[in-house]
Order: sequence, then C-alpha cells, then structure tokens
Amino acid sequence: MTKPAIHRDTVSGEALLILQNLRENGRLGRSNKLADVKAALEPSVSLEFDNYFFFLRKFHYIAMDREAQLKLTEQGEKVVGGDLQDRFALEVDEFFADQLSAEEPTHIGRLEEDEPLSVPPPPPELLLDEAEVDGGAQASQVGPPPMPASRTHRVAMPALELGMAAPQVASPPIPTPQPSPWQDVPEPRRETLIGLPPSAPPPVPAPPPSAPQPLVITSPLAAAPAPMPPPSTTPAPAAPVPNAAAVAKGSTDLDLRYQKFDPIGTGPLGTVFKGRYNALGLDICIKELKDIFGYFSFLQRGEVLKRLKKELCAQAQVRHPGVVQIIDQNVESTRPYFVVELMRGSLKEKLESSGGKGIDVPHALRTFLQLAYGLRAAHAAGLTHHNLKPENVLFDAYGNAKLADFGMSRVVEVDATKGMPQVFMGMGGMVYMAPELMNRGAKEPGPSADVYGLGILLYEMFTGQIPGRRSPLPSEVNPEAPSGLDQLFDKATQDKREQRYPDVDAMLEDFYKAFPEREYLERGSLIVSSDPQQD
Repeated sequence: MTKPAIHRDTVSGEALLILQNLRENGRLGRSNKLADVKAALEPSVSLEFDNYFFFLRKFHYIAMDREAQLKLTEQGEKVVGGDLQDRFALEVDEFFADQLSAEEPTHIGRLEEDEPLSVPPPPPELLLDEAEVDGGAQASQVGPPPMPASRTHRVAMPALELGMAAPQVASPPIPTPQPSPWQDVPEPRRETLIGLPPSAPPPVPAPPPSAPQPLVITSPLAAAPAPMPPPSTTPAPAAPVPNAAAVAKGSTDLDLRYQKFDPIGTGPLGTVFKGRYNALGLDICIKELKDIFGYFSFLQRGEVLKRLKKELCAQAQVRHPGVVQIIDQNVESTRPYFVVELMRGSLKEKLESSGGKGIDVPHALRTFLQLAYGLRAAHAAGLTHHNLKPENVLFDAYGNAKLADFGMSRVVEVDATKGMPQVFMGMGGMVYMAPELMNRGAKEPGPSADVYGLGILLYEMFTGQIPGRRSPLPSEVNPEAPSGLDQLFDKATQDKREQRYPDVDAMLEDFYKAFPEREYLERGSLIVSSDPQQD
C-alpha cells in the first residue's frame, strides 16, 4: 500500500497543536513533562513525536528544564498567538525536507478557468464546512474547502497554505439537514483535550443571520488560513475571562480557576498571595511552594510532594470553626500550591503590635478556647499539628482564631531511608516545640506535643513574653491574668510527657475548674465572635 503523502501544512498544524497543548497544560496546571506530553499527543500526529520535539527545540519555540518540564519560549507564544506564521512554515520546510511530499497538495475536481464542476464534492463528513470557519456568512455561495490528494488516518483536516485563502468553487445545492446539537454550544471557544486526536464533527448548517454564529474548530490550522475579516474587526477567540476582575492590574490566571494577586507574605515554604476563586467571586489565599525545594534534589522533591498532599488532604477533612479551611490543592503543578480561605491577620502581628505586653485577657482567653477546640477536633480525626507558633494562628474577618498549616513539619521531616536531609522550617517555631519533637529517636509524638505548644502560646498571649526554665507564672507578670490558669500553664509545658496533660480534653477540664462562675460557659461550648474587625 502506498504511504499517504505528508505535506508541510499537515506537519505545521501538528507542531502548532503541540504548542497549543503545552500552553493549555500550563494554564490548567497539568503536567508538561516530556514523557507525559509525548504519550498524550503521539497518537495525534503523522510523524514520530520526537521529530516535532527536536524541531520545536532547535528553533527555540520550546525549552526544557532539568526536570524535563516543557514550556513555551517567547517565540513559541508568538506562534500560538498567530504571529511568525511565514517563518514557522519555512522552518518546517527546512527541518522536515526529507519527510515531506515534494508535490503541492492537489485538489479533487481541480477546475480550469470557466470549466464547470463535473466531479461531485467529497463526502461531507470529511470536510470542514465554511460555516464552521467563517460563521456561515458565505455558506450559501461557496462550497467546502478543497481536499488534499491524500491524508493520513490520524487527522482529518484540509491541507491549506498558512496565511493563504482557500480557493472558492461553486457547489451544487445541499439539502438542509436537521438542526445540529453543535449549534447549542454557548461559547465560541476551542477546548484542547490531551490524549485525544482531533476529529471532524458533522457539518453544521448555516444558521439564520439573526441567530448566534457558533464557531467549531476541528484543526489547529482552521483558524489561521480561512478567509476572515481583518483581525482588527474579528479577533481570534481567546480563553474566556470568568470574572471581570481578571483583567485587574497585577493579577495573573492560575489554573483558569483562580486569579493570583500581589504577595501578602512569605515563609520558609514559599510565598502567600491574595487571590480570587473565579467561579464564586470569592477572595481566597494561595500558598505557592517554591523556596523549600532548594533544599532537596529532584528525586527527593517527589517525596516532599507526596507528603504535602497527604497533609493537605488530612487537614481538608477537618471542618471546624477553629481550623483554617483547605479549599483546593495542586501539587502536580510546576509550582505546587494550595488554596485556603482568606484570613485577616495572625497572632504574631497582634503580639508585635502590642509592644511586648501581650493581648487583652478576654481576647486571649477566647483565642485559647478556639485553638483548644480546633486542636481537639483535629486530634479526633487523627491529625496532629506539631508546628504551633503565632504565625500559624490566624484570624478571620470577625476576629476568631483558627489554626493553619497542620503537619508542615512532617513534610520536610528527615528520613535516612529515603535520603531526606534535616530541614528546619524557621528557627522561630522551635521554642513552641515539645522536646520529643526534636528527639527523632523518641516514640511517636502524639496530642500531648500540641498541648505543650498551646501552653507556650497561652503564656505569650497573657504576658507578651516567651517563658524560660525559671520564668514567673502568668499572673505574676500580668496581674489581670486569672491566677487559676497558672497551674494549667505549668502542667501543659512540662518537658516529660508523663507529667504533662495527655490531651486537650484533660487541659480543658482544668480550664473550666478555674472559672467556677462559668463566665466562659461550660465544657463543649465554644465562644465565637460575630463583630466585624477593622482592617
């Protein structure tokens, strides 16, 4: 059997398809690793995928980093945007010269001037109707685009010269088909599906002039070469903007679902950004991990991401007023990130603004209870924090305290069997860590390690100071602090676990004993503020 001819336009279109998929993957946060892209797109191209890869890399349309992640260069972005088409076609000719057919594409029923059409048009299921490209404006005067002499079995697209209009020929009348479900597509947008070869849909009849004109594209070449009005009057369809604020200054799209605005903080793991969840118009917080990977090799990175996803999924299961809600995560992205509800400040900021005096006692007691009940709910779900510190105590718009970043210390925990080095996530958190958390030879730390951290936070809220070995009790530093909580603090912060509260429930029992008048309600009742806080 004769091998079908492969022309420049076919190869150009398939190379463009690869670039479009790389850009779409980047927008959606999907993997752009060479092996993944090759496995997904090789069934959709006429030549070996490696040929396209070497071509795009040789002419600097794509780049590849040390992790085999592909990304578009500035030139690649321009080609996808419709620029540099002539140059792109010439480079395809140069690189694929030995693999392309020497003949120009021939057309079925080629006409000499004034010669009537004597050959019936090809079957409509193999054609891209003019109405699909031109919006149906000339569908009643012109027939389908000319067909190439041959095509591969993998793609069904017309062989059109890039940047040239297709010749127009007269066609016999075509019976009006039944209404097509394609006409109900609401938005003129092409979705690129990884792993699926492009296929031609049934022909779409020309709708009435007053009806919306759907645009259905089955080939990456269809949008560029077809005769269209000047770009200034009919711009090429672009990805829709889900929210009007997407064009706001300083914002970038992340996964098409979120917008990322200016950074609002940094930490040992990476950078925190204010963002927006487009579908709901909801303000959110995006935590993008980057800096932490500087401590690990490529192979160790996979273990870190595996641990991170495990901890995020575990925290997401805890739905409680005292725990920051996890909304989403994408650790497979080039820059892994997770999305949480937007909070309005941290305990660290409140302590710093107090000038070393701590926060007012009623506020400190309410914050303590909210954190205690948040920990209690997490422990009941089998989740411990083990990294309590003021930076991880956040406040919502009503001034209620919530715990964030459960288990982040476990994400970078040393593991000799997997070659994981010891990494400390900031020295500021070590004073809140129970001794067993620093002794990796000890038995598995449990809830009592969080009790220790909560006791240190309680002292700091009352006094504005970090307790030492022989520090005075809270009420001795701050006379307004309830003296009944002195012993609670002392027992919660014992170095030996067997002398410490075993869990939060035991700590709460002593808390309520210190307030016989029940001014802080009964055990199990959580005090929540409903007064909006000033920003």
